[in-house]
This record gives sequence, structure tokens and C-alpha cells, in this order.
Amino acid sequence: MKSFSLSNAPWSLRYLDPVTQKPQEIPAQVPGNVVGDLMRAGKMPDIYYAHNTSLLRPYEYLDWEYTTEFSVPELPSKSDTAELCFEGIDTLAEVILNGVSLGRTDNMLIEHHLAVPGDLLKASGNILQVKIASSVNAARAFEVTPGEQSLPYNYEGLHLRRAMHTYGWDICPRVVGAGLWRPVTLRYQPPRRWTRVYLHTDALRENGAAMMLDWSFALPKEEHFEGYSALLTMVCGTQRFTHEFPLRFCHGSRYFTLPEPQLWWPSGAGEQKLYDCTLELRKDGAVVDTATWQTGVRKIKLDRTDTLDERGNGRFRFIVNGTPIFIRGSNWVPTDAMHGENPDRVVKDLELWSDLGCNMLRCWGGGIYEDDDFFAECDRRGILVWQDFMLACEAPPQDEAFLEAMRREATAVVRRLRHHACLALWSGDNECDCLRYWGGLDRFPPSVNRVTREVLPQVLVREDPSRDYLPSSPYISDAVWAAGGTLDDVPEQHLWGPRDYWKSDYYTKHKAIFASEMGYHGMPEMASLKEFLPPSALKVTLDDVDWNCHAAQPFEDMHGAYSYRIELMHKQITSAFGTVPETLEDFVAASQIVQAEAMKFFLESFRLRKPVTSGLIWWNVIDCWPQISDAVVDYYYRKKPAYYFLKASQQLTCLMCREPQDGVVEVAAVNDRLEAVAGTYRVTELGNKEALLAGRFHLEANAGATTLGGILAGDYVSKPRLFLLEWTLDGEKKPCRNHYLLGRAPYSLATYRQWLHELSLFSE
Repeated sequence: MKSFSLSNAPWSLRYLDPVTQKPQEIPAQVPGNVVGDLMRAGKMPDIYYAHNTSLLRPYEYLDWEYTTEFSVPELPSKSDTAELCFEGIDTLAEVILNGVSLGRTDNMLIEHHLAVPGDLLKASGNILQVKIASSVNAARAFEVTPGEQSLPYNYEGLHLRRAMHTYGWDICPRVVGAGLWRPVTLRYQPPRRWTRVYLHTDALRENGAAMMLDWSFALPKEEHFEGYSALLTMVCGTQRFTHEFPLRFCHGSRYFTLPEPQLWWPSGAGEQKLYDCTLELRKDGAVVDTATWQTGVRKIKLDRTDTLDERGNGRFRFIVNGTPIFIRGSNWVPTDAMHGENPDRVVKDLELWSDLGCNMLRCWGGGIYEDDDFFAECDRRGILVWQDFMLACEAPPQDEAFLEAMRREATAVVRRLRHHACLALWSGDNECDCLRYWGGLDRFPPSVNRVTREVLPQVLVREDPSRDYLPSSPYISDAVWAAGGTLDDVPEQHLWGPRDYWKSDYYTKHKAIFASEMGYHGMPEMASLKEFLPPSALKVTLDDVDWNCHAAQPFEDMHGAYSYRIELMHKQITSAFGTVPETLEDFVAASQIVQAEAMKFFLESFRLRKPVTSGLIWWNVIDCWPQISDAVVDYYYRKKPAYYFLKASQQLTCLMCREPQDGVVEVAAVNDRLEAVAGTYRVTELGNKEALLAGRFHLEANAGATTLGGILAGDYVSKPRLFLLEWTLDGEKKPCRNHYLLGRAPYSLATYRQWLHELSLFSE
């Protein structure tokens, strides 16, 4: 296949000015977003500053026209098939080449391949137009029924397949833009070619890995199959494996055994061995087409129960290559609220995941399906991917047109991503089962949702039967619903709750075996606040429009759905320190401290119950725009204290303290490595070098929490204490450390800040 990029061609963008109604034409960036083009052209100020996102409202009703003129190095042969590939169009578009309409698109989230008649292309002077209609205007044509629900600002997106967060979310601004947000290419497909190739691990056995290769290829109608064969080559390091077989039909499967397989493991459990795969299509021994890809040999299983029993027992654990893996992960949101802008952020963000010691990320259902480079990077880094389908906090439409749109979307996405070793799980949606409880629709079970109970599993049975599927997160089965169960009765939960004091009953008495969302607010650094807030807003406040906007509340509504999030921080600070500081510098410090201690406490509470508990995917690493939020790194890559606390608590072998019982604080160790470890440890109290507890420890491979000893708690209510835990593994020189705050709120902010200064807990 020959491919020519059109992304680098000079593009222009035409639209009508919403005030003057006069035609405008500005340069366009592809990939990019019309809002970014407006800013680059000086037509719009930085929308991430102050409450400038409100300026976008008039532009939501506009149509846009991208145009470029291009030449091609060579024209397609008579036997080749030409097509234009748009990897991402936001959202409703008509594509016109040299005055001829090639077709329309209606889904932002998937690739679109439009056939180009062979005689339409010219060597030079080709004019390509992409006319994008307003998504807001288009939504007026849809009927929304009482049984279809969404969050307050997202009803326009119920019938349209575009990222839900673009209409406004508590973590994203409202940017209902448009754009060619992923690359555009012209491709020539040869008449003899592979059309489908999928290699996956069926089973791991003593004599090797049982592999399954599914394939389809195209031939001209006048040709027969005689003389055609395939040669599969798999190379990993010094290992080279080949498998050749005849092709007697245009579709088929090939089952074979790969001897002595080099296994792919998630980060911290082993190496990320990847095979470079080549499948040659041969005619009488001559190669006529080649498919290349990279994959890993591994088996991943989600072992779960639908519900917890009367004693709170249940399962929700990931098993990789036969071994249970404790999940230390975080939720992934789009890297930028303006899709197509700043694509270099993807790798930078994944570097944070690796540095934090995460072995999983969850691609949240209010965003997008990330591109192949993202998944290839996760393959290399050993970051397991829990992939939501793009449905979030909604009761989606159930009409046949929407179901068919979801079927097409899921098929395209699954075919594109299924070969990646990192892809661990398909999940039907984010919190849509929950919405039937929250939204007053609980007269019927969540299983009335045909999208997640019918369409998506049917697609997966056809396209990716080797992977597990979770209908919703959290998932409410018919059995749970029929028994009158609640969200507290399932093993996998989203633990948001009141977001009060981090040691309140909600956070200490929940029954979750696994949590895939859990977070706590924390202010960005002062330097970041000064980048997105005007000087007049740099104060401690509850009623500032700029603070409210970056909460993220759209439409300058001071009492909107997300306005509570500023007051929430005040309550969290008060619960921890008894009062709200008067200066912004102190407010920032107090907010960051409560976030850091809360996130650390949440994570360690799960690790200290291993193997009863099996993981936490906390919310979240980094913001997609400048915001006051739950993220532990702000949009400008400035790390909050919670980043360093979580990094310490996510060490593969980690010492932690349990909450005091009967006047004793137990020190425990957990080992997520798949080999046994031993070492020495020492626990001291800040300000006193004398060891409170010390000695050697030995932990078995993949060991759960093991008690090492106890420390008398003393009068920690009136006098909080801070313990420093240090340990060194045998054979390693660099010591590891963690800390533990023993006390009961309210704490002294001045005392805590002094502790941080003495310990340098925020350092790399």
C-alpha cells in the first residue's frame, strides 16, 4: 500500500464571523481544532485564560470549511484502489474532492475511509474540501425521550458520536469545536492484499504458546486461489519463528504452537517482550503484499463475581499469564481539551504513569479512543489498558439508528486496537448502570440498555473473543438489581462519596474489592494559577467567575452543576485544619496537603488489604486544561505534593502503617514483585532518630500485606505524630522510604508544613 500524507499540505479554514456575518478565511492546522486556528489567527484570545471559554458560545452554531490543494507523486494504477483516510473528523462532515462528493461522516471517534474514483485524481491541482456542520445545530433534529438521560450540559451529545466531555464536564471545559483532529492521508490499495490480520494468544501451555492467526485477503475477481500461500515470521530478540501455510480461501484461521514463547508482562511483574510480526502474501513464491505489526504473547483474564456475598466476599482481579496482578493505576483523560492540539503531550503524560509506578490506566468513557501510537507506547512501557467504550454517565438512546452507529463504531475500534498486548479489558461504559439509580430510572434493570448488553458483546464475540468484557463500570447485574442491591454490593466500585475528611466512615468502611475511580481535590501551584487566572482572581474566594470556570463550570453560571467544587475544597481544608487560611499561598498549601494525604490513604488502604483487595485506579494523573481539580499534575506539568506521596506508596515493595487498633500502630509490608525479597527496615518519628521499630523482613513473591511489628500510638489525638519508614532491599544500595501521619483532625497547618520542610517529601 502506498500512502501520501495530506496533513502537511497548506490548509485554510472558512467560516462566517458570528458577529458581522462576514466570510472569514484563516490558515488551518491539520491535525488541529478550529478553536486553536482561531487563537493562532488572533481571532480569539487564549480560551484557557480567565473565563474565556464563554466566548466560544457563538461559534458553536457555525459551520466550517477546510480546504487544501495538493499534488501526488504518482497517480494510482488502473488496478489500485484509491481512498482518502481521515483518522479523525469532528464530527458531521461532507468530503468533496475536485468538486465531487465522496461521502459524509458522522462519528468523531473512528477513522473514515472514502473511496476515490480512479479518474478523479490529478497529478497536481487537486482541491479537497471538508465541510463540517455545527454539532449543536445538528442536535436539534434529534428527539430525546424521557428514558434517555445525560449530565446537565451533555444532552446535545446523546445521539451524536463525539467526545461527551466537549459539551462540558467537571474535568473539562465546554469546547464544542470542530476539526480535522487526526491525520489525513491518500492511500493506494493494491488488488492483491491482506484485508484482515489478527494474531492472538489462545493459551499458554508447557510445550509453548497456542496461537491463533485470523486472516482475510483480497484477489481480483478473475483470479483463482491456486499458487497463493502465506509466511508468518515472528522475531523477539534472538528468537525467530516462521510458519508457512497454503491459502485456499480468502478467509481463514491458522492454529499453531509457538515454542519457548517470550512472554509480555505488565510493568513491575516482568519484561515487556514484543514480537515483530510479518505476514507475507505470496503468489508462486513471490511476495505480493506484506502486513507488519508488533504484539506480545500473554494471557489476561478478569476473574470476577457479579456481587459481594453477605460477608462482603467477592472477586475482581486481573490475572496475567496465570498470575494475579495487583493493580496500581490511574484514569486517563484526553491529553488536551482541544482535540488535535498538542499531540506531543501523549508521550509526556505516559512518562508520568511510568514514573509513578502505575501498571494500568483506564481510558475513561467520556473521552476518545487513543491512537495506535498511544497503545504502542503502553505496550513498550508495560501499562495495561482498561478501555471503556465512549459512553459516560448517560442512559443512551435505544433506537435502531443509534444501535447501528454503536455497532459500526465498536467494530472499527476493536479491529484497530485488538492486536495490542497492553489491551486488557473492554468495558461497555462509564457509570451508565449507575445512572439508572441516580437518574430515577431504577424501575427497570440496567440490562435494558441494549448497547452494552447486546450490541457491544455481539461485536466482541465476532471481532475479539479472546478478551474479557465488563458491561459497565461499575456493573450492576440483573441478580444484584432483582435482590434490591445497591452500588455498595458489587466488588468493583467508584468511591467518590461525600469527599469529606479522608478518614471518615465512607473511606474506611466501604466494601469495595477493587475501585476504578477514587479521588480528592487539590489546588495547582501558585505559578500555575498565575498563568490561567487574572490578578483580580488571585485570592481566596467562593464567588469568582474565573475560579468557577476552572472548576469547570460552563456558561458563567455561578450556581451550576459543577460550581460546588470550589466550596468542596473549602470544606476539605476545614475538615483537616479546622479553618480556611486567609492568604492564597496558605490556601494552596493546605489544599495540596489534604489531597496528598487523602490520596495516599486511599491507595494504602487497598494495598494493606491485599490479597482481599486487588487494586485501585485512582483519579487522576494530569489535567487536560488548566484547572482546579483532582489531578496530581496540572496542565503545565507542575507536580502537586500528591504526586510524590503516591509515587512512594506505589513502590513495588512498600512499607506502610495501619490505622491504630487498641493503641498500637502496625507496620506492614507488601510485595508486588513476582520474586521473593528480603531486606532491612527502620521506623522513626520525625525529630527523634531513635528507632521505634527495626529489623529484617522477608516477603514471598506477590505477597499480600505482612505485619512486621507494632508501635505504641500514644496520645496521637492531642499530639499528632509523623513516622518515617525506611527500608533497603538486599542487593540494592538506594534506600526506599514512605511516611505515615498518625493523628486525628484537625491538624496544625503550620506544624505539617514544617514536617514537609524537614523531610523534603516533595522532592524527586
